[in-house]
Amino acid sequence: MAASAVEKLLSEALKLRIGSAIAASYGKLSDLVGGQAVNDLYAGHTSHLTWADPVGRETFFDLASLTKILATTTLAMVKRQQGALDLDASLATILPDECNTNPGLAAITVRSLLSHTSGLPAWRPFYETLRTDFGSALASVSLEQRKSAFDKLLYAITPEHTVGEKVIYSDLGFLILERVLSSSFEAEVNAIWKRVPGLQFHFRPVDSDAQSSRFQILQNGDSIAMTEHCPWRGLLQGQVHDDNTWSRGGVAGHAGVFGRLEDVKLWTRALFSLAIVNEATLREFTTEAEPPFQSRRGLGFDFSSLDGTGSTAFSFSKNSVGHLGFTGTSLWVDLDSGHYAILLTNRVHPDRNDTRIRALRREFHQRVRGELKT
Repeated sequence: MAASAVEKLLSEALKLRIGSAIAASYGKLSDLVGGQAVNDLYAGHTSHLTWADPVGRETFFDLASLTKILATTTLAMVKRQQGALDLDASLATILPDECNTNPGLAAITVRSLLSHTSGLPAWRPFYETLRTDFGSALASVSLEQRKSAFDKLLYAITPEHTVGEKVIYSDLGFLILERVLSSSFEAEVNAIWKRVPGLQFHFRPVDSDAQSSRFQILQNGDSIAMTEHCPWRGLLQGQVHDDNTWSRGGVAGHAGVFGRLEDVKLWTRALFSLAIVNEATLREFTTEAEPPFQSRRGLGFDFSSLDGTGSTAFSFSKNSVGHLGFTGTSLWVDLDSGHYAILLTNRVHPDRNDTRIRALRREFHQRVRGELKT
């Protein structure tokens, strides 16, 4: 059978070395939800190294900021449905000690954290401070110490805008949201994931005990797409790529989840078949936040751009929700047409400065749309 337009595109991307590994799935959401056949593609190898494994159904990817919807927003939706989450509660009431120390955080609400309208900065390189403070010993510092040192920096941050003034896509906001949602974030998220049969999402905590079973290093038989050649951590495979997440211990509200293409499909199927939350809750989180901003956001979810400059270009409707991940991952669901598209790559391998993923994402969604129309 002749290769499809999508297959040809992904093959060409690998020839151009936009990463080394690609896994993709696309089709009708109703087919995915109903367990019918959809289009799954696997191509490339887990790295550019000669001994790398071919990409297949059991290959895991560092999903980066897809964590924001797969873990953090999922937990927020479940708690909202349970009546345990007030979206309009302020940090002054939820984290009073932190707000007494830093009054600038007090007016921030849960809703504004989810919609990236909290006024918090996008990002800060807190890992650099931890590297300076702990030096070469950072890798052996306990999870508790790392998280404590990191969070002192996090809760001292000064907002750049008032709540609701504008959208600033903020990793820092989702780090705070993690704490707002649970003091046992990883355990609560894992409990939700376990409700989905076959789902293998996981964080990979950086444990100071080298004999720990908690994924400090790559285990025999693991197939994980390699990410960057980090100047201070070396070649990253099985360690979270995001420097702040790694410095904090490997678990965070904004990044850190690893998963297979099959896992992203299972989560999408579970969410949209209402196996995780009910229709009212799903609708609340996948409705565009008010007032509308140029950068369109739901609660946790991103919306497709109206000017065609986003990753879906004009291929998916304006009523499309999803998210991107810095390592080269994405998930989009068109709520109007009923189509979905998942693209997982390791485009940061071996260098994060390669930005050709932007054009690849747009062309991928255009070709997906073309195939699904026929």
